[in-house]
Amino acid sequence: MSKHDEIIEYIYSLPEGAKVSVRQISAHLGVSDGTSYRAIKDAETEGLVKTIERVGTIRVAPKEQYIEGNLSFEQVNRVIEGKVLAGAEGLDREISKFIIGAMRTDALETYLEEGALLIVGNREDAQWRALENHSGILITGGFGADAAILEKADALALPVISTTADTFSVASIIQRELYSMLMMTNVITAGDLVIRQDEYVHDIKWDAGKEYFPADDITVLTEDGKYIGVIKSSELPKLDDRVPGALASDIVATPSSTLQRLRQLMSWHQLNIVPVVEEDGTLAGIVHRREVFKQRESSKLGSGLSSDTLMDREIRIDENKVHIKVMPFMTDEHGSIAQSEFMRLIERLAQVVLNNNGIYSYHIDTLNVMNIKLVQMHQELVIEGRILDLGDQFLRLEVEALSNGETYSKAMLLIQYYKEK
Repeated sequence: MSKHDEIIEYIYSLPEGAKVSVRQISAHLGVSDGTSYRAIKDAETEGLVKTIERVGTIRVAPKEQYIEGNLSFEQVNRVIEGKVLAGAEGLDREISKFIIGAMRTDALETYLEEGALLIVGNREDAQWRALENHSGILITGGFGADAAILEKADALALPVISTTADTFSVASIIQRELYSMLMMTNVITAGDLVIRQDEYVHDIKWDAGKEYFPADDITVLTEDGKYIGVIKSSELPKLDDRVPGALASDIVATPSSTLQRLRQLMSWHQLNIVPVVEEDGTLAGIVHRREVFKQRESSKLGSGLSSDTLMDREIRIDENKVHIKVMPFMTDEHGSIAQSEFMRLIERLAQVVLNNNGIYSYHIDTLNVMNIKLVQMHQELVIEGRILDLGDQFLRLEVEALSNGETYSKAMLLIQYYKEK
């Protein structure tokens, strides 16, 4: 076994939440710092460890990998509200490819494959060709299928589904469902960010009598691994057999909690960490504020560039102002700036204004927009903002969008922010 493999094996053996460092591994295994460093980087790529600013590198449980984006025959049947005519035993299988049968039957041979779904009308020759290539069939227009086809489909466990919708409508519905699944996989949740770290957790059953040094102003209390609540760390020395009345049990996230929910929770309660709890009450771990408020890469467009990247190419920032020329990709079908893109510009301006005021951890709680005039394609736009009121946890930001000195839109934002300690 090579030194590199030995280090990876050692990291695998570490408990979840254990700290990992170059010096520690080098001393424990008698290898060079360079070898340790390269192995830790490889372990990070494999998802065995995670590096957090000011915390260090820790051992995490690697997430299971799933192939996302494929629909099953059952899911397709559900979204199109179809009727299963045959092959019900194969409904749970994933579909490898969707094929629109708007071509000659002999031309279908090139596209059909095992696990595909052929969307076609009452064309028996095409339906037979699909079964011969171990593809399922979705019959549009409310048509049925020949008894021999249904018998063959049952024998092969290949679903034959019928729907009253036309081919175009069915294709649109399936495309929308696939897009929705893609969007869901791109959403960051607490389950993606959660880590195990014992220095934030005190188990009243197992840790009683143990020396404990809190790593934060609050400590997560558990009993036999079950979440109880959070308590001020300064109250821990007073802890006895009874659960304290000052315990807050509603400061909690689930693995499915979104990034926006985590930001709201942390800003509202001014927290560095939030406990993440499974449905059965088991503590899954904690989420750090730095992970929650970290700037992340935007979703990619067809060109491979993110919409934010394309927009940032056109933006010029001048103190608390954003200058931009409205480009075609920012407009709706009528040639006016799309509301979603305008909101993105407001969020971009809010980031500029707040960063200029030393605020980096925040989320927008309320956003009210009043459109006075329509902003057209290629129009020069200046969006400026100013903080009207700055409280301990909230601030009010006024935004005005102008073109050639005229006001086109106004917005008022109520923003929760985390006061950096």
